[in-house]
Amino acid sequence: LERFVFDVFPFVDKMAILEVDRAEQFSPLKNAPGTGVDCPETSRSDLISQCIRFAEAAGATVQMPADGRQPNFEISSLVSYAGEGLESLSGKTLAADQYITDLAAVATV
Repeated sequence: LERFVFDVFPFVDKMAILEVDRAEQFSPLKNAPGTGVDCPETSRSDLISQCIRFAEAAGATVQMPADGRQPNFEISSLVSYAGEGLESLSGKTLAADQYITDLAAVATV
């Protein structure tokens, strides 16, 4: 069952709309796995890309896998929700395949 934002208009008294950077705030998930568009794989890829951008904005480098695939690189939202607080990564080269849950235990290369 798919719904659109205008479907809620009859049910609200007040509403606000925010304009945001799509790459930072939106990744549609509405198709089955394996379809290649708006599916779990593309949403995961978008999240990984965002985490890499957060690390790079903090001054880190993420070492990409030699085989050219996208790494499994994530930063827990408990560590940083929007890229804040990652200053300790500055100047470090980070291992590509890791889930960062503690900045003191980040894998570097």
